[in-house]
Amino acid sequence: MTYSRTSIHDKRALVVGSVLIVFVGAYFISRSIFQKEDITEIQSVVIDTKKTDVPTITSDVLWKKMQNGDKIHIIDIRSETAFEEAHIAHSVPLSLSALSALSVEKETILVIVLSESDFQKMETSKNILEQKSSPFFFLKGGIEAWKNFGAPVISMGDPNSLIDQSKVNYIELKTLKTLLKEDASKMVLFDVQTNENYQKKHIAGAFHIPLSELERRVEEVPFGRIIVVYGENADISYQGGVRLADLGVFTAQTLIGNTHLSSESGLTLEP
Repeated sequence: MTYSRTSIHDKRALVVGSVLIVFVGAYFISRSIFQKEDITEIQSVVIDTKKTDVPTITSDVLWKKMQNGDKIHIIDIRSETAFEEAHIAHSVPLSLSALSALSVEKETILVIVLSESDFQKMETSKNILEQKSSPFFFLKGGIEAWKNFGAPVISMGDPNSLIDQSKVNYIELKTLKTLLKEDASKMVLFDVQTNENYQKKHIAGAFHIPLSELERRVEEVPFGRIIVVYGENADISYQGGVRLADLGVFTAQTLIGNTHLSSESGLTLEP
């Protein structure tokens, strides 16, 4: 059988045309699929943007206002565990249910702290606060931005944390006894035990503020003298040292060990 050049050309054109139709169809189908994904992605971003459409204050501005002594009321609405792990000094933990009953003094800046990704809690708290007449701001970027900015936080004092460890200057019992003999008037023994444990036993003449109250009562810390902090055990002593450092008391020394409240310590104990 023989074919003319015209029929061969027509068949080739038919094949090429069919292939082009397949490719064009595949292109528009794939474009439709990816376009839907792009639209979904854009819609997602828009939703997130709406969730963060709240009045905010940046970490540097908040820190500057705190340093200037402006009237600021910082409310932390994260979980209790998260607050204990790390929070801004003098901030107050508060649940969402208690937020509606919050009252703020006039001319006071209300700042709300939460985690950067907690959009749902941000939206809920924003709706609650909008019912009040007091102006409010959310810390932009959450507690994570505050930490990244390098502003201080109050931490629980994790013994496994290199950052917390770097805040503590240690002193041994032997060195402490030597310093007390040389000139006890230059030293302050700082007891951070609970009230109950302090009443049971403490080093004679020790200044006492429980660890749980230290942040609130930091102005009572006797500055200008050598401060040696201790608690009922080595862990509480360590946490006391970390807490003082977080509050800006960088000269404090932390007593090492667990024998300082025993009869073997050689220290004068009360009662």
